[in-house]
Amino acid sequence: MKKTIKVIISLVLCCCIIFPTAAFAAEVEEEYKSVEEYVASTQEETDSSLKTKIMLSKVLNRLSNAVINGVIGAALNFIIPDSAAVDDFEEFDIDKYDNFYAGMDEFIDEPQGDKVWSLGYGKASVLPADFGEKKYAKGAYLPYVFGNEMYADEEDGEKEDLMARAIVMDDGSGRGKVVFISLDAMGLANADVRKVREALKDVAEENNIVSINVSCTHIHTGIDSQGVWTDPIGRILNNIFSSEVKYGVERSFIESVVNGSKKAVEDALADMTTGKLYYSKYNAEEYVWDRTAPIALDTYLYKLEFMPTDETKTPTIISTFGCHPESASFDWASADPDKAVSFDKKFSADFIWYTEKLMNAAGYNFIFIQGIVSTQTSSRHYSGDGIDNTAHLSAVRYGYELGYILLGLSMDEAERIALNEATGDKLGIAKYSGKDEYPDYTIWYENLETVEAAEVKPVLNIKLKQFTVRIENNIIVLLGKTSVADNYVLADDLGRYYTVSEVGYLEIGDSMKVYMSPGETFGELLIGGSGAEGFEYAPIREYTDEDVIVMDLMNDAAGYVANPANYVLAGLQYNENSGEFDSDTWCLISYGQHAATKFIGTFYEIFDSVK
Repeated sequence: MKKTIKVIISLVLCCCIIFPTAAFAAEVEEEYKSVEEYVASTQEETDSSLKTKIMLSKVLNRLSNAVINGVIGAALNFIIPDSAAVDDFEEFDIDKYDNFYAGMDEFIDEPQGDKVWSLGYGKASVLPADFGEKKYAKGAYLPYVFGNEMYADEEDGEKEDLMARAIVMDDGSGRGKVVFISLDAMGLANADVRKVREALKDVAEENNIVSINVSCTHIHTGIDSQGVWTDPIGRILNNIFSSEVKYGVERSFIESVVNGSKKAVEDALADMTTGKLYYSKYNAEEYVWDRTAPIALDTYLYKLEFMPTDETKTPTIISTFGCHPESASFDWASADPDKAVSFDKKFSADFIWYTEKLMNAAGYNFIFIQGIVSTQTSSRHYSGDGIDNTAHLSAVRYGYELGYILLGLSMDEAERIALNEATGDKLGIAKYSGKDEYPDYTIWYENLETVEAAEVKPVLNIKLKQFTVRIENNIIVLLGKTSVADNYVLADDLGRYYTVSEVGYLEIGDSMKVYMSPGETFGELLIGGSGAEGFEYAPIREYTDEDVIVMDLMNDAAGYVANPANYVLAGLQYNENSGEFDSDTWCLISYGQHAATKFIGTFYEIFDSVK
């Protein structure tokens, strides 16, 4: 598809170049009074040519959307019937849809008296009990890739695991506790999030928990949590001809996710202790980049550090950072070379496992919550250090380097050197630094800015809103209506399809203000720029007049969330940085063109209601 689009646009652009040139040759040559006038004229011609190219790309994108979504997608959905799991939209009452936690009715600005923070941490494996015997689909880029083996750390042979990590937070105000669960998975549909909440219903009531939030680290090397990589064709055929619905996501994996999440939360509640919370952030612009225009990144690595009053208790680091953990999924070298199509079948938690491993070595608990992930992915130049690695080992080094940065943010260089030695020199400074064969090696702590950590006052505010959103993308409609994906799907009498999603607003003291997004939010919707032009609402930071950050894939897996003016299923976007056009197919995975309007509009309703 991408090659076809590029051929078409090339032909169109060639015509644009040839015809004006021929017409110009027939005219009398124009005279210029000065060099400045000639330069200005040339610039006008260049600007005009660029505008023409951008206009043509937009026309092509709309044509592509019409063909893919309006013709092919619509035809498939007309032909293929709904599974028995699809419900009637007109009869649906969202107020009766169970397992939604709205958060707090009242927001506060200051701590309540002498109250302090309480926080607990827990984690549990979400690998199914039969993993190792039964093979599971890898949630990556190709369907029907099955395996039953986790990567092992080459240093000590310890096998990686897929985890549910949980924290429970309380500001002592009496308004309730808040739970955050982070799963090592690609994404989790809102319907499955509610299964986790259902399992925790009694626990929540007994412990005054007013908000339970489930996010995913968004690893591309875990077990398929969205159904599309397991057996999509087989599931569709079954659900066409049988009233017994077979879901795309293995029920044994959903069961392990629910059980692991419940155990992690129960352990976190048992671990709760008082203490102080500290906030810092670091501009990690050298460790992340944006793959597709329009370019708009939040490059900061955000850190919350909880230090218990009881020094015998383990401190916890909470970090959020917008970056796809996907590099390990590109490792083809370790696959069977004799097969026509090779693909690495081992599962991995990508860099997150190794960031946590370093944290544990330094005496900390760790939880990673995905940030504004968009099309941002890891830049591994500094962590790679010119060492010849497989993609997986590159992810290992990246995880360790991010871990060292997080741990050493508020330290001086002497303290960082001591930290490096105490944790086993995971990046091999002693082995690689200063050696002629590794001229690109960089030492992680050299020139690292020292950032003072600020104490966070014990104020915790959270509010969420649930709603129905129309699924306009017929590809996602097809996956939902046939129960390949786990989305709860509703259909109206006009043949339109909907699902239920959530957004939220979170405040942690004055330090961290968060838009809790159900999808993968494009950066321009947060920070603005040319990519925000034509959007119905102002960018988040402009609208709120706050340094809001985004936590993506929170309580749903809604796919990419783009400005409707730039929405394309398969086409081109102009890259101002390079002056080139980037191919763009991200919105093939999205609820539809107007999802951003629904999500961010609802977020602004929440924000306005508490301000």
